[in-house]
Amino acid sequence: MDFEGTTASGAERFYRRTLDKLRLKLLESGVIHTVTLKQTDMRKKNKKIAAAVYLYQADNDGEWGELRFDFENGTAEIVKLADWDTVKSNIFTKTAIRFVQRLPETRLLKSTVVPFEMERLDLI
Repeated sequence: MDFEGTTASGAERFYRRTLDKLRLKLLESGVIHTVTLKQTDMRKKNKKIAAAVYLYQADNDGEWGELRFDFENGTAEIVKLADWDTVKSNIFTKTAIRFVQRLPETRLLKSTVVPFEMERLDLI
């Protein structure tokens, strides 16, 4: 494994794998939960991002859900709930929507993992 740290890309791969292992251990222990986001589409209007579509996954498991964002109107639409996201609370969906809507337009991410604690969401 020592050879991986000899280049910037090797060090980056090692870092990402280590973070993934840590995230999975924390998920298994119930300490945190995560929402994985992947941007599948983005539309621009007058050089500004007008809309985006994200797939999201709850706790790194199950079928992906789909969210659509209209940044011009400041709205988000749940197209499909991800597995493990409850119909009543939509904890994972709400976390994903809040995260994406708080991003500055210039920082709209292609993919990311958002960690959160369930207790903290009750306060928001």
